[in-house]
Amino acid sequence: MNRNDSTLNLQQFAYAIVVVIGIGYLLYVGASVIIPLIFAGLLAVYLYPITKWLSRFIKWRSVTIVLSFLIIVIPVLLVATFFSYQLVTIMEALPEINKSLSIGYDKVLSGLNRLVPAMNIEGKELLSDGMENADLQAPLKFIGQGLISTTSFLTSFGLVILYAFFLLFYKDSIKNFIVYQFEKSARSDLRETLMNMKESIQSYIKGTATVVVILSVMNSIGLSIIGIEYAIFWGCLAGILAIIPYIGTVIGGVLPFLYALSSADAQWQPIAVLVYYLMIQQIEGNFITPKIVGDNVDINPLFAIISLVFFGSYWGMPGIILALPLISIIKILLSNFESTLPYSVLMSSGISDKQGIFKKMADS
Repeated sequence: MNRNDSTLNLQQFAYAIVVVIGIGYLLYVGASVIIPLIFAGLLAVYLYPITKWLSRFIKWRSVTIVLSFLIIVIPVLLVATFFSYQLVTIMEALPEINKSLSIGYDKVLSGLNRLVPAMNIEGKELLSDGMENADLQAPLKFIGQGLISTTSFLTSFGLVILYAFFLLFYKDSIKNFIVYQFEKSARSDLRETLMNMKESIQSYIKGTATVVVILSVMNSIGLSIIGIEYAIFWGCLAGILAIIPYIGTVIGGVLPFLYALSSADAQWQPIAVLVYYLMIQQIEGNFITPKIVGDNVDINPLFAIISLVFFGSYWGMPGIILALPLISIIKILLSNFESTLPYSVLMSSGISDKQGIFKKMADS
């Protein structure tokens, strides 16, 4: 490679860095506009098969779109209303739960001292240095605040619905606009790329919704059998938190364990909750999610975690929710260009069995 080629490559790399930084800055500054638009795009893609089916019976596009919204939104609102009522009930019981947490805290320390007498842990010592009056309601208050922040994007719910409506209404025009910005030779590949993106998004949303429902039912039944109060609330909470990959199911299990530790009548109940959630997590990670979501969201855990951290640091909880579908879309886009195909392969879930593929790409 001569000096001119090296200079050209360096300039291209510098331009790419500038473009990435510029786009990143716009994504951060324009989050209030971009996040509702992304949610609307995902919603529109998910609702498209419903509107297409309804159009066989109703010729007015606007009516089919509104009906498709009602089919999805009404059940969600009913569940959200019940969930909110359960949350209010729990928050009203905070003083009693706080007292139970103190008792449970002492029980844990006593158990540790019995198991390891040399440790001789004293609760007052751990709560010293200004911590004597620490409010044990804080963890549950944090739960409430976390739920509020998790659903904070719903303040833009009307805007999301409005965006989604017009995206569905003008879907053919938008698709043709995108396709005809490229040369004729690339249009067929672009249509295939758009189709792959649509299938990936639909698979992820359908699969995730199904997993949430299954886990909510399984968790609620299990906690009810164990005898935990507010079993449906804790079960549904753990199911909803499953939309956060890897850490959601862990958080969903820790919260009812802490609650059981503070309020359960029998000592075996907190242990039963912990064991039950460990079993559910294994079943969900090894059987439920792989079978239901499938291979359409083909991202390995490393890049999944990187995307969670990246989008989470950018957009908070909405970014964490959007991380997997967005990284999946990025992977599909990268796979359709020869120069970026290796990056797409590197992000795939089966990369550990494809070490030699990069040598083949370099030699071809």
